[in-house]
Amino acid sequence: MEIGKKMKMEKTAITIAVVCISVIVVFLLIGLSIPPAAPWPQGTIMRFTSVEEIKTFLKNSQSAYSSSMSFDAAMGMRTMSTQIATSESSKASVASAPSAADYSTTNIQVEGVDEADIVKNDGKYIYAVSGKKVVIIDAYPADAAKIISEIDTNRSVNDIFINGNRLVIFSQGYEITERTMPTTYPPYITTYTDHKPVSFIEVYDVSNREAPVLARNVSVDGSYYDSRMVGNYVYAVMNSPVSYGDDPGIPVIRTQGVANKVPASDVYYYYDVADYSGYQFTTILSINALNDIEGVAEKVMLTGYTQDMFVSADNIYTVYQKHISYYSIQYMMLREILLPALPADVAAEISAIRSSSISISEKWTAISNRLGKYFETLTTQQKEAFAKQMQEKYEAMMDEINKATDRTIVNRISIGNGKIEYKASGEFPGHVLNQFSMDEYNGYFRVASTTGEVFSGDSLNHIYVLDSDMKIVGKLEDLAHGEKIYSARFIGNRAYMVTFVKIDPLFVIDLSNPTQPTLLGELKIPGYSDYLHPYDENHIIGIGKEAVPAAEELQAQRGIDFAWYQGLKLSLFDVTDVEHPTELSKFNIGDRGTDSLALHEHKAFLFDRDKNLLVIPVSLAEIDREKYPGEVPVTAYGESVWNGAYVFELTLEKGFVEKGRVTHRGNATVQQGWYYYSSPLSVKRSLFMDDVLYTISDKAIKANSLTDMSEINNIELPYEQNYYSYLRY
Repeated sequence: MEIGKKMKMEKTAITIAVVCISVIVVFLLIGLSIPPAAPWPQGTIMRFTSVEEIKTFLKNSQSAYSSSMSFDAAMGMRTMSTQIATSESSKASVASAPSAADYSTTNIQVEGVDEADIVKNDGKYIYAVSGKKVVIIDAYPADAAKIISEIDTNRSVNDIFINGNRLVIFSQGYEITERTMPTTYPPYITTYTDHKPVSFIEVYDVSNREAPVLARNVSVDGSYYDSRMVGNYVYAVMNSPVSYGDDPGIPVIRTQGVANKVPASDVYYYYDVADYSGYQFTTILSINALNDIEGVAEKVMLTGYTQDMFVSADNIYTVYQKHISYYSIQYMMLREILLPALPADVAAEISAIRSSSISISEKWTAISNRLGKYFETLTTQQKEAFAKQMQEKYEAMMDEINKATDRTIVNRISIGNGKIEYKASGEFPGHVLNQFSMDEYNGYFRVASTTGEVFSGDSLNHIYVLDSDMKIVGKLEDLAHGEKIYSARFIGNRAYMVTFVKIDPLFVIDLSNPTQPTLLGELKIPGYSDYLHPYDENHIIGIGKEAVPAAEELQAQRGIDFAWYQGLKLSLFDVTDVEHPTELSKFNIGDRGTDSLALHEHKAFLFDRDKNLLVIPVSLAEIDREKYPGEVPVTAYGESVWNGAYVFELTLEKGFVEKGRVTHRGNATVQQGWYYYSSPLSVKRSLFMDDVLYTISDKAIKANSLTDMSEINNIELPYEQNYYSYLRY
């Protein structure tokens, strides 16, 4: 894969002049027809009053989007793109025997905030998703491990939680409904079949693990997005598409089969109709996993398409990208670039024409004529100089334009004891990579973001700190020009951020003063890290890919600066000296094409410092060097030769030491490409109970001794092939 930035191509001044004039004139035409949005205070939280108001809001958003898209077509421009948990083992003494005294739990981001997953364990039993079923395995002791019960949901299972004797299952179904929609042609209305997604939350009493009993059943319109559990309360987020017909599609929540449609007056929104193009309903539910009598709490918001979320013990933060209309962009260009470059009298005349009461077509003609008349007075050299000036000003403004137009909206929703309250909304420049790009610490929301695009060479990376009202109070901007964030981690008063285009800079950032984030130091090494995990307060584990810079002549030929990904790379960073971080140890796995689920799914990453244990799933690719009589090209991919889990001993003194490997494939043929993720034999999770390692795939759970890696047991799971399983990690 290639990553890089386009080198600026030389353009003739005459061409630039023509483009400049065309852009100016088209902008002015479109700009005349779209009034700027009325100003409003950032962070305003509003509620609708009726279904009709929601329909009007959505209709207006469609109109604003259509105008922007028309402008896009005319311009031919690109669309602007869009508390630390150590996650080591839980040291638990379980009363019922026999059970493990020491066992691992899900790798989470925030201590005390559990994350749903496809595998859970409590030191005695393993609860595993296998196709449409959830299987309960009596796993301890390992040599006697066996399946003791199965729960068949007859739906695609997303995630599960375990809380004492309660098992919470999230699954996805669909409801088929007939909808109507207005058209512009007779009979001016059409009907269509809508396969509406419905999310199910089922709570089972598993006091008797051999005979689980359904205690509670809740369903809500929409697709399951993610969930957390704080104490005994489960908080789940679902997204459902809006409808632009007679019924906007406000979600219906059903408890024990009894439907409750959320009234329009309980739907919240962040006022942003002029500049946003896509909406959905986001529903947040809370359920007491232990108390079946306590009601379900909910909040429904009309938001953009949820990009990611971060959850602390007290707040849920949902983020989505804000799309700015081209009118706003071009108005900025007019104000900052064109008008200051024109003679005062010409600029005044154009401004007067734009604010006059004549028709749009008349304004178009008048402005075109005035600009044309001005350019006729210029010599060829003056036109070239003017075009050059426009180009230089535009390039100088690109960073600020990106910050103004590539923005993310964040909603803060407070949670506690099952209560959900919409508190504040705000925005910040750029877009986030994933949940680890966000954090809450001492009442502040902290985020790492990227503005611009790597391929256009204008990307920049930033750290922003927002207060509880979601207003920016501190920032560190413009890091690693031309690169993008590959991983980030906030740990106490520090942030660690990895960017990449050809080499891997690891940035160490001080956040002890929330209003003044400060760059402490950076380390530049080949490759990059996709995921960062704390080893201790002064050491960070990174997992990513090795990389080799492309030859300079190839970069020049392609006009881009890039590197070639190679095999997996594990790194142990020492940040004791924050101004001079170092790579204390590294371990490379395989050749180009080697992959790991842990690169993009942190729950597949198992680490326990007390046991010096690190386990990751690996799809190993190796190059047959006999096929290359000379030097092996850096572009060469290896062939898939093995799939399973790598087991390491990890210490500060020795670094990464491979202890062994576990595979579920036996002699099965290893498949190429995406099949790795969908194969029922691919290891997706791992956990331990005392000195036994359990690796889990869709089809099996294998138990191995952590002392000598010998196999203790192999339990087959009742998996039925799901041909879309590659979509689920």
